[in-house]
Amino acid sequence: MNKIEGMEEMYLDLIQPSSLVELFENTEDFRDWLRMGTYQEMGWALKAFEREEMYSYCKIIKEEINNASA
Repeated sequence: MNKIEGMEEMYLDLIQPSSLVELFENTEDFRDWLRMGTYQEMGWALKAFEREEMYSYCKIIKEEINNASA
């Protein structure tokens, strides 16, 4: 594996929902992170978390999507 492939693999690991949630101390930090994104970006996050079957986080994302559209 060359250096670029290694960096790409590291990046892909970081953006995996299961790795991403480890960066937050609690669900409020996760909510704050979601709120920094757009409505569309929250939709992308929802799809990624659904693929990983992380449904407790999907619920939070859906709540924030609803709040953003209100």
